[in-house]
Amino acid sequence: MKLVKVLDQKTSPIVTDPTNQLILRELVTHDHSISDLAKKLNLPTLTVWRRMQKLLKAELVEQTATQKVGNIEKKLYRSTAALFAPQQFFNFKPKNPALTEAFDIYQGIQNSLMAVMSTYNEIPKNADPTDYSLFINMQVFADVCGKPDVQAKIVALKEKLAKFNRQNSKS
Repeated sequence: MKLVKVLDQKTSPIVTDPTNQLILRELVTHDHSISDLAKKLNLPTLTVWRRMQKLLKAELVEQTATQKVGNIEKKLYRSTAALFAPQQFFNFKPKNPALTEAFDIYQGIQNSLMAVMSTYNEIPKNADPTDYSLFINMQVFADVCGKPDVQAKIVALKEKLAKFNRQNSKS
């Protein structure tokens, strides 16, 4: 399982669907069959099966195992990542020119965070995916934001944001 998966324009709407979010949340923490997932989420099995087909096609979930239960073969699925990030978050630019400098600083810090986070690509098999992803997020945040050059950027960012706020408070 990957730590973060960046979503494209086709997969972003799939992840924003509330029912799909419930399914993905369950599949991050445990492998489930469609019938077990339907029971746990109190949804019709056919609904979960249809959703699962879309999630599989979008490569947001994957089959991890097959279990024999009597004469029935149960397929188990899991999420392909612990966290999903829509690509459009990385393409956002402020409309207000006064925010451009602040955004450039912010985006530089975000890029530093993502660069370090990308070094933690796979979640260890013995680790709880939720705990591990939270650990990595906090560890990366502390490491990056603890650097003197990043702290200086945060001070500059706060100054630019305060200036923007003062300009907009006068209106």
